[in-house]
Amino acid sequence: MALSTDDQIEFVVHDDAAALKRLFTLPVSARLDALAAMRGVSSFDGAGMEMLRQIHERGDGFRVEVDDPRYPAAVDRLLNADAWGQIKRDLARAWEYQNVALPGIHHPDRIEVTLTLGNPDDPVFLERTYGYYGMGATPGTIWMVAWPTDYNETRIGACAVHELAHNIRTPNVDGPFNLAEWVVHEGLAEVFTVEVCGPDSTGAWYKDVKGKAFDETWDKMLAAFGTGSTFRDWSPYVLGDEVARRVGSEPVGIPHMGGYAVGRKIVERYLDATGLKAAQAIARPVNEIFEGAGITPPSA
Repeated sequence: MALSTDDQIEFVVHDDAAALKRLFTLPVSARLDALAAMRGVSSFDGAGMEMLRQIHERGDGFRVEVDDPRYPAAVDRLLNADAWGQIKRDLARAWEYQNVALPGIHHPDRIEVTLTLGNPDDPVFLERTYGYYGMGATPGTIWMVAWPTDYNETRIGACAVHELAHNIRTPNVDGPFNLAEWVVHEGLAEVFTVEVCGPDSTGAWYKDVKGKAFDETWDKMLAAFGTGSTFRDWSPYVLGDEVARRVGSEPVGIPHMGGYAVGRKIVERYLDATGLKAAQAIARPVNEIFEGAGITPPSA
């Protein structure tokens, strides 16, 4: 992956549906090898294979060592929802929108996009996170996981758009990555998704963070800016107590995905004050966004 400032991004959306369906016809003992082949990991690399399994399952992927008849049907449902097609189309139009709004910014010249099947037996993933999410903070890659539901099967493309916003912001901002930057990242990504895909395309993860719960989360978040030094320190504030417990962090009294709600509000206040769109603000420094939103920038 290289960075560019031209108007082109090559989106390589790996259409893994057929490979996943083949994988589920194999004996359970052969499935990790098949997954490794899909991900470019050598089956002779024992440490790499174990890391693949752990990363896949910790990332809410389907259980590699479980034979579950629901898995092939779920892949069919993703196919019927045109999940991979959604991703291709929505990423293309999101980049077109971004490029018109702010031409000449740094961006990956190529982004590899992977969608894998999720784990239907994880209640936090399925019920609290609505069975889908992605990771896109590393320029050049977007990784997504989904267990198809009535809610998410029409929003998988929008999820990819959220991750594209991370891919674009990361190479355009200087300074250390910290809690404040992470929260602004999520806020910009959420508003950017709304601009591209519409008001109902995102927001369910943190829909309950409102009223008193939002006010308390806002106060805790602002007090925490400038603290911590690792993702383990910051995850409870951005992702909430339920996820914090899962990753071995100490809960801090934040509801599920509370950091997304706070980040979105900060960004909306900044955009209201400046008249900008998220696509125009996607490369603005975090301190500028804080000041425009009427918030004292964090000291660290």
